[in-house]
Amino acid sequence: MKTIHRLLAALVAAGSLQAAAAPANYSDLWWNPQESGWGLQIVQQGYTAFATLFVYGPDGKPTWYVASNLENVAEDASGNPAFRGALYKTTGPWLGGPFDPSKVAVQGVGDIVIEPRAAGRIYVGYNAEGVHVEKVVERQTFSQPDVGGTFHGSFRLRQASNAGGAPWGTREFTGEVLAYLDGQNVFLRIEEPRSRCEFRGTRTPSGRYATLSGQYTCVGGEAGTFEITDFEVTQHAISGYLRARTGSDHQYGRFAAARF
Repeated sequence: MKTIHRLLAALVAAGSLQAAAAPANYSDLWWNPQESGWGLQIVQQGYTAFATLFVYGPDGKPTWYVASNLENVAEDASGNPAFRGALYKTTGPWLGGPFDPSKVAVQGVGDIVIEPRAAGRIYVGYNAEGVHVEKVVERQTFSQPDVGGTFHGSFRLRQASNAGGAPWGTREFTGEVLAYLDGQNVFLRIEEPRSRCEFRGTRTPSGRYATLSGQYTCVGGEAGTFEITDFEVTQHAISGYLRARTGSDHQYGRFAAARF
């Protein structure tokens, strides 16, 4: 089984352990689209997570495993956490009858490790009742609400000369964000005191909500392509990870914007 030690060593060497900021949140349903029928549910609160594996046993019958106290042991440079903890199998009284707490039993069956992977995916490795399993899963996307409104946003974008190059600067700014998503159509206008840019493109179901991509233009002549991954919509805010490219120049980083 892949151990957490390799990830910890890499993260510590990169100086990316984040003690002050809360990690990114994995709360969601996770699956492999090519293996529909089983999955992983994670409910995360700060630095602790509760994971439920709904899988099948050797006899083909539904089987549930739970990890009720996963600890956040490391984070990568983007704030994506790694968790590990004990894995359990539980039994209890029949749902249709009176609840008898004496029939609740918890059996330790192994352990589980969850690590971040590229493109918003996570690695899940676990040992359960003598069986070792490794999978890479992604969020299950099933809701695509339309969005329309004005937001106040905060941006922190690194700047680099190529996609994989070392950053040479950082832009931090706040601005007004007009967001309009209707079906596959995307329109965003980001306006700050010294600049205004318009982003037009399409959305593709991905992650908790979607990936947005297309072309952007700015007052003053700047133009290029953009992609927003990890895009999420809540009742009062939007957020995502923005990558913009014009020529050989790249800007990338997270943003969040609250509804006016």
